[in-house]
Amino acid sequence: MVDVARRALWWTGPVTNAGFGKPENGFRVHKRSLEPTTMALGVERTPIDRFFVCNVDDAPQVEPGEWVLTVTGAAAATQVSLSLVDLQTLPQHEVDAWLECAGNGRRLFELVDGHLPSTLEADTQWTLGAMGMASWRGPRLADVLALAEPTAAAAWVSPRGLDHDNVEGEPPRMCMPIDKALDSDTIIALEMNGRPLAAAHGAPARLLVPGWIGAYSMKWVEQIDIAAEWVPSWRNDVYYRLRDPDGTDHGPATTHPVKSSLALEWGEVVPAGPVDIVGYARSGTGRVTAVEWSLDDGPWHDAELVELPGRWSWTPFRFRAELAPGQHQIRTRATDSNGDTQPDSVSYNPSTILWNAVTPHAVVAR
Repeated sequence: MVDVARRALWWTGPVTNAGFGKPENGFRVHKRSLEPTTMALGVERTPIDRFFVCNVDDAPQVEPGEWVLTVTGAAAATQVSLSLVDLQTLPQHEVDAWLECAGNGRRLFELVDGHLPSTLEADTQWTLGAMGMASWRGPRLADVLALAEPTAAAAWVSPRGLDHDNVEGEPPRMCMPIDKALDSDTIIALEMNGRPLAAAHGAPARLLVPGWIGAYSMKWVEQIDIAAEWVPSWRNDVYYRLRDPDGTDHGPATTHPVKSSLALEWGEVVPAGPVDIVGYARSGTGRVTAVEWSLDDGPWHDAELVELPGRWSWTPFRFRAELAPGQHQIRTRATDSNGDTQPDSVSYNPSTILWNAVTPHAVVAR
């Protein structure tokens, strides 16, 4: 049980989301990030007005007609500069994909396991709303990189963002292996759900790196380096790391593990009696093949899956539970096509990222 004083940490920060192009109501404000106040995030797509925002400062205001993307690097034979019109004239590719912050579920280390919440400035205290499903459209990153003629030595790709006024004290970067950069579904997204990107979501252009933690899907991208060697950055080398409690470092975080969550707020009040419950399952390494659910430590039952087309679509699921008046815990666990299943628990990690334990989701029936 979490006491009221600790629970109040969730609500610190400004009380406005001005400048994000979002409704004034419907979001919890975590400094400059926004978490929807509902976990009903849609089925095939999350409406843009309900899509989370993960920012460390205000969204840069970029004039599309003046913006230029530079593709360069030690493993590029030539340097190219591309306008928004240049990117729009390349072949466009549409990808249906869920996007999720590495720290989604960070508060569950506290709510479920009783750990003290992180006090790091960069650690947004997400519950479960830092995710969403969208249709993204733009040129393949592979087609853009090809214009700079990568050499045989090309092994890494490192995008750089425009939001320089941030906690790391340097232009934001992430470094990924060239195989992921050349994946046919890794794109430079210009549109989201059929509309030009909003400033809060990276306008005029952002990367979409499906299945990987959201930080790789760099917003407001201004430069992409093609390199033969690892390109260091605060995000890759300090912050988004897989660490044991004793400090053992297992390298940078990349793919999301298999996970599931309910389309309910933590502690949500629902009607007593038969209740139709839905949720979202996803995996960064394969398609979800099964979701089971359990009420109050009871037996496991199969949930019905809503199988959406697309390699990177999440998998909504649904089931009916009979809820007597009072407090309950609902657990779900997903399995993916690699045979990976959500674990009963996860070890605490100092970065408080990639929560994917079977979660005793609290609800109240009245």
